[in-house]
Amino acid sequence: MAHEQRQETAADGPAPDLMMPPARRAAAKAHAAMLSQAAGKIASQLPLGADVDDFRRLLSTQAKP
Repeated sequence: MAHEQRQETAADGPAPDLMMPPARRAAAKAHAAMLSQAAGKIASQLPLGADVDDFRRLLSTQAKP
């Protein structure tokens, strides 16, 4: 029964086949959400002529907790 409960908990997010503790899964989801928010903010601020290196440089400076 514990295995079924773990499967249900993991199935609500990406990579449900990865076995990890709920606290670690929650931390990974929070980190992904933070990166997604930072990427959206940066993408909206970059000029149309910006390339992937510009995006990567800004993301690495602004996505730090």
